[in-house]
Amino acid sequence: MAYTKIYLDSSNTVAGHLTFMQSESHLPVVIKGQISNMTANTVHGFHVHQNPLGNGEFNCTAAGPHFNPYNTTHGPITANIMHRHVGDLGNVTSDSAGNINIDIHDSIIQLYNNIQSIVNRTIVLHAMRDDGGMGGFTDSKTTGNAGARIACGNIELNPM
Repeated sequence: MAYTKIYLDSSNTVAGHLTFMQSESHLPVVIKGQISNMTANTVHGFHVHQNPLGNGEFNCTAAGPHFNPYNTTHGPITANIMHRHVGDLGNVTSDSAGNINIDIHDSIIQLYNNIQSIVNRTIVLHAMRDDGGMGGFTDSKTTGNAGARIACGNIELNPM
């Protein structure tokens, strides 16, 4: 099991908590949790990025690019490993109170497999909807045109 605290970008304000569970390496990773204090009824790209943040660092830009060990183009969460980054987790949506309730099951990310492991990487919430690499924008194939990084947190094996 892995955990993360989600911080607003460039702030030490905690916006949420997530757990990452995978009972065996051949089973999907289940991500559950909540992120609060977002704009109501908005859609946000949600990705694992390459680098962990430094100790006490809350600048989401430091997380680097999407986690992409196979050097593929950006794609939707439903795509196979050859047509998406390992870190591409699609979109999450806030409710009328500005809360994002997360319940994602994904078979590409891993807690066990070293190549696809998301442990010691950063989960990032973006300002805009992820276009799944199909939006036709200059950054669709790299970032899903998901916009600025508005919240993030390190994925760690130890509870916080």
